[in-house]
Amino acid sequence: MKWKRFKRERISLNYTVMLLPHSQKKPIHFKTPVWTFGLIFLGILALSGTCLFFAGSRHQLKEVQSEKEQLEREWILLAVEKEMADEENESLRQAREQQEQELKQLEERTRDTIRELEELVERENQIRQELGLDPSASEDSSEDEEGSETDSVRTADTEIPLGAESSISHTERTMSFLAIQKELSNLQNSLSQMSGQYDGYLNTIEEKKEAEAAEIARREAVRRTVVTSALQFVGNPYVYGGNDPHTGADCSGFTRYILSHYGGVYLNRTAASQSSQGRAVSADEARPGDLVFYSSGGHVNHVAIYIGDGRVVHASNERTGITTSDMYYRTPSKIVNVLGD
Repeated sequence: MKWKRFKRERISLNYTVMLLPHSQKKPIHFKTPVWTFGLIFLGILALSGTCLFFAGSRHQLKEVQSEKEQLEREWILLAVEKEMADEENESLRQAREQQEQELKQLEERTRDTIRELEELVERENQIRQELGLDPSASEDSSEDEEGSETDSVRTADTEIPLGAESSISHTERTMSFLAIQKELSNLQNSLSQMSGQYDGYLNTIEEKKEAEAAEIARREAVRRTVVTSALQFVGNPYVYGGNDPHTGADCSGFTRYILSHYGGVYLNRTAASQSSQGRAVSADEARPGDLVFYSSGGHVNHVAIYIGDGRVVHASNERTGITTSDMYYRTPSKIVNVLGD
């Protein structure tokens, strides 16, 4: 009896529902167990939670979609910048090759000119020897004197007795002498022109060498600037995904900022993609400003800037931040020259 009474009074609840409160009909009375009420209440809570969950997920999905679109736009811009940088690097490489080719041609023309000058000098000396002149003299004057009352005639500094028999007549000797003098004059003019052209070649070669020396000095200055600028950020924090070492950067963001702002070189965003740029060099060929890459499991996951004397500067991790280390604190997987010299 007690159980039935308890069941009637505690487990079951009485409800009265008035469907038509202004009508003359009696209200509807019904009973429902407590657990049924509890299930209905929990169902309402679950439904409300599900609606809130899907609403929040939809909002997050929109944010993710927006971020994805932004990243895609940035990727397109980066691809365009990379293409422009590649075209510029290719133009610089072609210009350098053309300069080297012109310099080689100029050196060949200079050697040819020197050889022609030697041949001209040798020919001039032969002609002077044939005339009986001093080879060291630049010009000789010859006078032909005739005298009806004298016993001899001087032609080209050679005395011929009047009564002597000769196989060459006086007129023929004079004409031959004048022809040789004309040839000698032409050779001297050619020699003078060749000398001027040779001097011009020498000046051009010197200008080329000075320009190359200036370019080498400029590139070395760029490398020093890259290293000095990178070292000024030592002690700044490491921030994953960061691009500015003033406020914090990761390893590839650090190298990308330094090389673009102080080296004039465009780099990709990640360490793995940066490792495919530039020209690979050995550890013995590494120079300050080159990039040193490290890998784990065959995948490049870190990059640093070589500063010389076997050391690098890099955004290491959140604990140490931007710091300097021995280049072999990990085994380098690749060293790359991205400055193009």
